[in-house]
Amino acid sequence: MGKKTVLLFFLILVAFTSNAGRIDTAYVQRFKSLFSIKTFALNNGFYYTLTPQNNSLFTEQQLSDARVRYSANIPPVSGVSVNINGIGLTYIFKITNDYLDTAKAIKSGYKQFQLNMYGSRFGIELGYQDFSRFYFKYKGDDALLKNYNTDIRSYQFGASAMFIKNGRKFSYNAAFNQNQFQKKSAGSAITVMGFRYNEIKSSHLIPDSIKQFYKYPDLNANKNYAFIIQHGYAYNLVKNRFFFANALFVGVGFQNQVYYYSNSEERRLGVPISARAKSSIGYNGKIFFAGLSANAEFAQSQIKILKTEQFQYTYGVFIGFRAISIVKSKAQLREEAREKKLAEKEAKREAAKRAKEEKKAARN
Repeated sequence: MGKKTVLLFFLILVAFTSNAGRIDTAYVQRFKSLFSIKTFALNNGFYYTLTPQNNSLFTEQQLSDARVRYSANIPPVSGVSVNINGIGLTYIFKITNDYLDTAKAIKSGYKQFQLNMYGSRFGIELGYQDFSRFYFKYKGDDALLKNYNTDIRSYQFGASAMFIKNGRKFSYNAAFNQNQFQKKSAGSAITVMGFRYNEIKSSHLIPDSIKQFYKYPDLNANKNYAFIIQHGYAYNLVKNRFFFANALFVGVGFQNQVYYYSNSEERRLGVPISARAKSSIGYNGKIFFAGLSANAEFAQSQIKILKTEQFQYTYGVFIGFRAISIVKSKAQLREEAREKKLAEKEAKREAAKRAKEEKKAARN
C-alpha cells in the first residue's frame, strides 16, 4: 500500500510540474485533453545476442561463429492508447495467431504496457514488455536454418525521465504523442535518464553443439540491471496540421550483469552503450489525428568472457480521436483583452465621427 501511495504521489507531482514553465504560444498550443483514444497496428522485432569472448582455446573467428542470436516470434500486433488529462496508458496485444501468424504450428507469446506523460520541460515513460517463444540461430546450424525453443523467455521493464531544453518552442508531446499542437517547426536538445531491467532465460539457453565455446555452457539466465544516461536531439517539421518528427539519442550507463548456471550465479559490472531513434509523420488535427510511426533501440554490454546485445524495432500506422478544450496562456488572454479594448475605443471614435457628420449634414 505504501509503495502504491508513493507512486501515485509521484505521478501527481509529475503531472503538476511537467507543464510548468512558460511556452512560446507562437510555436506551441496547449490544450486540455478531456479524453483521447488512439488505435494502431504494428510490426515488431526483438533480437537478443550472446557472443563468447577471450577464450584462449579458440580463435576469434570461432568465437564469433559461436554467437547465438535469439529472435522473438512476434506476429502483427494491435493496440490502444488512452490519454486522460495528459496521462497516457497503452496496451498492446497480439492479433490472433489463427489468422495472421504465419507460423501456425508455433504460438507466440507477447505482452506490452506503457505509461507516459510529456510536459514542456519534463516527461516520464514507464514500460513493460514480455517475449516468450523464440527462434534461435548460430552459424553451425546452417543446415537446419532456424531452431525454435518454446522454453526461452525474455522480459524487460524500465522507467525514464526526460529533460527537454527548448520546451518553450518545441513540444515532444505534439511530435510523438499528438496531445498538443506544434504551430511552427522547432527542435530541442533532450537528456534522458533511466533505469532498465532485462532478462533472458531458458533451461536450455546455449545449444549443445557450441557449449564448448562458452565459459558458462550450462547458462540458463542472464539478468541485467542498468542505469542509462542518453543525450540527443528531436525536431518537428510542421506545415499547417501536417508534421514530420524525428529524434535520436545515444548514451552509456552502468550495469550489474548476473549470470545463472546450474545452482550458482556470477555477477559482473558492465558499461552498456545504447541508442534510440524515433520517427513520426502524419496529420494532427483538432479532433482527428493519424499517421505512421517507427522506433528502434539498441543496447550492448560486455564483460571479459561474454558480450550481450539487444535490438528492438517497431513500426506501424495509428489513428486517433479526441475531445479537447483549448487552453489559453495568460499572455494570450492579456493580448485578447487589449485588442478588445482597442476595438471598443475604435468603435466609439467611429460612432462619434458619424454622429458629428450627421449633425453637420442636418445643418446644411
